[in-house]
Amino acid sequence: MKKTILFLVTLGVLGGAAGSLLRAKPETDAFKVAVVDFQRAINETADGKKAESQLNAALEEKKKKFEILKNELEGMRTDFEKQRLVLSGKPLEDKRQALQQKLIEIEKTGAGYEQELARKKGESLQKIINGLQTVVREIGQKESYDFIFEKSQGGVLFSSGAEDITDRVIKAYDKLQ
Repeated sequence: MKKTILFLVTLGVLGGAAGSLLRAKPETDAFKVAVVDFQRAINETADGKKAESQLNAALEEKKKKFEILKNELEGMRTDFEKQRLVLSGKPLEDKRQALQQKLIEIEKTGAGYEQELARKKGESLQKIINGLQTVVREIGQKESYDFIFEKSQGGVLFSSGAEDITDRVIKAYDKLQ
């Protein structure tokens, strides 16, 4: 419900702003409009490809470390099952607690890995997005665009006369880096 209200308010504000912009521009002049696909630009820039490669390498490294921990846990579990019938009392309880501690350690480690990878991804994406925004602003100012819309996040449903400048944005971004 809140999202619907926020969406309607946003549409109203954008509609009002667009209406006043339309009235401010002489009727004989056409608006110069472009669209850019940020998701594609992120994926196709040199920095985007490099970040994805680094994240995949880090993910593989974390998977290997996590697999080692899982194998240790499985070994402890197998050992516990073998000795469960022979041991009793404190020795059995010690083994059970050690197994439980290892499981908790693995869960914490896995959660830590996920957080670390998400943080790295976020940092990489933010750097690229900031650079792309700068490039889009520069193109917009240099080439006198009235509007440049981002099309991959659902903001543009149809754009008949809008020029897609994504390729130019990617090239300009890569030149800056």
